[in-house]
Amino acid sequence: MAQLLIIRETLVKYFKRYEVFIMPFLKLLLGLVIFRSIFSIGSTSAAIEPLAARFSPGLLSMLLALLFTIAPMNLSWLLIIVAVTLQLTANMEVAIAVFIFLMLVFLFYARMAKKESILIIFTLLAFRYNVPYLVPLLAGLYFPITAVIPVTIGVFIYAQTGIINMLMAPAAVASAAAPDRDLTEILTELPSAFSDVYQTLMASMASTHSWLFTALIFAMVIVLVYFVSKQAIDYAKEIALGLGCVMIIFGYIISVLSASGSGIVNIGAMIFGTIVCGIIAFVVKFFDVVLDYQRAESVQFEDDSNYYHVRIVPKIIMTKAQRSVKRIRPQLPENPLEDYNEDSEM
Repeated sequence: MAQLLIIRETLVKYFKRYEVFIMPFLKLLLGLVIFRSIFSIGSTSAAIEPLAARFSPGLLSMLLALLFTIAPMNLSWLLIIVAVTLQLTANMEVAIAVFIFLMLVFLFYARMAKKESILIIFTLLAFRYNVPYLVPLLAGLYFPITAVIPVTIGVFIYAQTGIINMLMAPAAVASAAAPDRDLTEILTELPSAFSDVYQTLMASMASTHSWLFTALIFAMVIVLVYFVSKQAIDYAKEIALGLGCVMIIFGYIISVLSASGSGIVNIGAMIFGTIVCGIIAFVVKFFDVVLDYQRAESVQFEDDSNYYHVRIVPKIIMTKAQRSVKRIRPQLPENPLEDYNEDSEM
């Protein structure tokens, strides 16, 4: 354990020393992951295809990731919205519907909650890379309880990707991207096309409630982890993460056993994924802070208007291994002068 603490302190020390370089690099990596994921969905229209063909997806992802790194969060959101919309322009009606929805999310939420809105992106990426249970655990640990809102939005958006893919089917794409359709014809057909898109979305959402179960479970996990981690007890954060994992497992088991939630998730894969996400969350918490509860103490003091009862838990900080040095010296007589005099008399 001591060796792990030494490794942790060394990594944290170098991170703080070079934070000014590491944070932009991490944001650049996040931008690359985001835009590479965006370019893997949908398809562009025939009018944009020749322009997009001049840039390889890797080069375009790198350019947008650089803009994502240096731009403020509001501008980064607009870059993401534009990129998603362009990827769906093969079906113009779907592209416009998605653009309107994302702009509403940006104007009424993401623009005002800049820090918490990043959880929408993290939720979508977590679903894409099969670690969705990691989001509510870390959100409850490091964000306020209002993190329920962006996580729910992320779950809803991810649930609609299947419907969007169905609307972007080859037959629909071919008819929507026909080269003989001009802008006037597209604008004329937009009302009826929007009606078809709306009916398809409503029918698909009515036929499945899996995203509601997932959003509800994630919300309960965020609330549970948040409140337990704030308690003045030993190992509060560790207990909160453990209870969050248990809540995820039992929540999905109950939803699967219910008639409405049948088929929502594979139980075995869910339990394994929850354990993996729980381990990752514990590792993140370990590198964030380690407390020495054995040296915890309570302090009481007061002033003219208040009485304070404070619990102090020191952090464990180890920069090098603790070594005990034992010095071996020859044993000397208690009175060396007396021994010397006796030798002289003889």
